[in-house]
Amino acid sequence: MNGRNVHFQDGSAAGMLFRNIRIFDGVSNFLREGSNLMVEGNRISGFLQSGEATPEGFVEIDGQGGVLMPGIINSHYHMIGALDANRLHEFSTMEYRGFLYAKVLEMTLMQGVTSVRDVGGNDWGVVRAANEGLIDSPRIFPSGAMISQTSGHFDFRPKNLSIQRSEHAGGITVVLDGMSYLADGPDAVRRAARECLRQGATQLKIASGGGIISPSDPIRSLQFTAEEVRAAVEVAGNCGTYVASHVYTAEAAIRDIESGVMSLEHANLMTEEAVRLGADKGVWWSPQTVVYLHPPEEWNAMQRQKLAIAVEGLQRTMELFRIYNARVLFGTDCFGNMDVQHLEFRYRSQFFSSHEILRQATSNGGEALRMSGPLYSCEGDLGVIKPGAMADLLIVRNNPLEDVSVLSDYRDQLLLIMKDGRIFKNLL
Repeated sequence: MNGRNVHFQDGSAAGMLFRNIRIFDGVSNFLREGSNLMVEGNRISGFLQSGEATPEGFVEIDGQGGVLMPGIINSHYHMIGALDANRLHEFSTMEYRGFLYAKVLEMTLMQGVTSVRDVGGNDWGVVRAANEGLIDSPRIFPSGAMISQTSGHFDFRPKNLSIQRSEHAGGITVVLDGMSYLADGPDAVRRAARECLRQGATQLKIASGGGIISPSDPIRSLQFTAEEVRAAVEVAGNCGTYVASHVYTAEAAIRDIESGVMSLEHANLMTEEAVRLGADKGVWWSPQTVVYLHPPEEWNAMQRQKLAIAVEGLQRTMELFRIYNARVLFGTDCFGNMDVQHLEFRYRSQFFSSHEILRQATSNGGEALRMSGPLYSCEGDLGVIKPGAMADLLIVRNNPLEDVSVLSDYRDQLLLIMKDGRIFKNLL
């Protein structure tokens, strides 16, 4: 059986049975051997022991001794990462950007990423096209527009663009066709948050501090008051979901955690106090490595100065995550260098064990996605291999529990990619 886009949801087969596999279930630190996996429709239906007969009507797939594991979940992803910094600031048309987004989403899927939490800036037309199967894409959990203060991290307007020439709607400033909303004051933040949820966001994304590529804010700057952060958290909570926040400094992280934010993105410059508080509150931490250790070549001097600050704190923050047993997610945050996002496994191996990274990229990611509550869009769990879970599966040539960096060599290592019960790559 070869080819891509092969699926059995049209009645041509009762299901699929994967034989001759070793299973990483998304949680355990060992491989399950001697079991075969059954998939019916878009769900995992159960296990058979080796030697048991294939159920009638099932198509049998020989995994050739490879490791079957859950599809990778990228918990810090931006489809707008298809834009390098220059394209972002040139204000290209929405139609042109849509083609770029579709291309990088397909590339992302072919790297074994079957689900992404798009933490802001997504194009709603592209999300719809992905949901309807018009493009090959991971399943997308969108945040909608990134919400920021004026002159904050998501204020991508050129400095020479006056306020009179900016787009305004309902008390907020709209940047790049809704890529971000600039909101000042709790009422404006509530309005921006409600607008994101109206359009289909499964969680909200705010910026509570400065960033690297943004032109108007020092990386150590504090953004949004506690009242503004709580306004976003209140709106999200009223819909049963949560807020993720862009932070670098411990001061911003502490304010966010105390205000109810449940996912801290980046967080390179943490202190013991901040990580301890996050552990006590059960928040998720979403750090990245590839974006800092393999940055785009075109970043300018200002951006590289900010980058140096972020890199400086990375080692200590990762150590604190391990000391306090923090709940850590897997993500890449690539911007303009999406073709290297698969190297996250290699770079992250400097800070975590292979088992820790695999959990971050599978079961941890699936658990965090469940925080969107009634907005969670799947019938079953993601990031785990168990009956009832979604049939998002990979078969890997070598054992990633021994060396997770094999997943960075995705072209050779990924023998099979399945999302939602459909096979998109099959080298078996």
